[in-house]
Amino acid sequence: MKITVRAEKNYGIEVIYPHCKAAELFARIAGTKTLTAHALRDIAALGYTIEVFSPPPRTIAALEAAQ
Repeated sequence: MKITVRAEKNYGIEVIYPHCKAAELFARIAGTKTLTAHALRDIAALGYTIEVFSPPPRTIAALEAAQ
């Protein structure tokens, strides 16, 4: 079993957001919008593999093409 999360920085602090339905469910159970390191350890202890989603980098050419 696998969940996917994404890491972002908010005001210089790294936070982990759910990126799939299962990860969203774990965050809802925890009563939070993000997943803490403690929650991720518990999820891993349940047998889940945690994958970090990395969006493709944005380039100036890609941004200009989208306009």
